[in-house]
Amino acid sequence: MNELLTKFNEYKSIVNYRLEYELANGTEIDFKLKQADFPHLIGLHKLKDIPVIRQFNDKNNSTVSARYILSRIKKEELLTESVIRNSIYFSDIEERYMRFCKDNILSLSYSDAIIDFDASKIGSSLQSNYILFEKKDIGYNHLCIAEDSFSRKYAESFFYNPTNLYIHNQNIVKVKKVKIYDDKGNLYMEDEFV
Repeated sequence: MNELLTKFNEYKSIVNYRLEYELANGTEIDFKLKQADFPHLIGLHKLKDIPVIRQFNDKNNSTVSARYILSRIKKEELLTESVIRNSIYFSDIEERYMRFCKDNILSLSYSDAIIDFDASKIGSSLQSNYILFEKKDIGYNHLCIAEDSFSRKYAESFFYNPTNLYIHNQNIVKVKKVKIYDDKGNLYMEDEFV
């Protein structure tokens, strides 16, 4: 079974969902889940020994875009479960890959957010301004939100870390309210934290 295709199809079921988070300090985080975000969310860009991923990571290569990567996943060519598991870098994304699912992306348990995330404190290459996080097992799930050059927010990354590395010494604010709208604009889920 090709679990990579299964995970992509599950993610496609929530593409164009809009997530709105209101924080205790008045900050609002509003973004839509886009199909093109899938490769980065699940961590495929870290599998640098796979030729098509190397091309995807090359900023000078406009041929291998997120759309191309997704087409290879759909057609089960070049990128399948067995191909990514054979990468020497798979262990770097394995936990993230195993935890990647619709329920973890749409979790109402993201009750805290990091604002103005400072990646330099931990030597990270994340571009995210915000990180929503929740305690899971001994560590934390993280949903990272960045802004593009037009100030539009998007989901940059999703991962699990067994430590508080990404949280420690950051500016943390409580989530006050969350609303999730489906791809038709209907309220899908809502929660308010007291």
